Amino acid sequence: MAAALAEGARRRCGADWGIGTTGVAGPDPQDGKPAGTVFVGVAGPPGVATRALGLTGDRAAIRAATVTEAVALLAAELGKP
Repeated sequence: MAAALAEGARRRCGADWGIGTTGVAGPDPQDGKPAGTVFVGVAGPPGVATRALGLTGDRAAIRAATVTEAVALLAAELGKP
């Protein structure tokens, strides 16, 4: 799902790169998934990269860590030849 969101963001914005995030920030589980179960995706010219994350903390901490991980994934993809 994060991959599809990233591709959709890229396409809809007419951008070279798109980022998508999805998951459970908490405080409660959702659809049997515990809080902190998060997926990030980055879509760009070379394709799509995704990461599954198991984050901890309260809702604000999980959301902040999700942003950090999404930007880190983008930076890693930008750094590839």
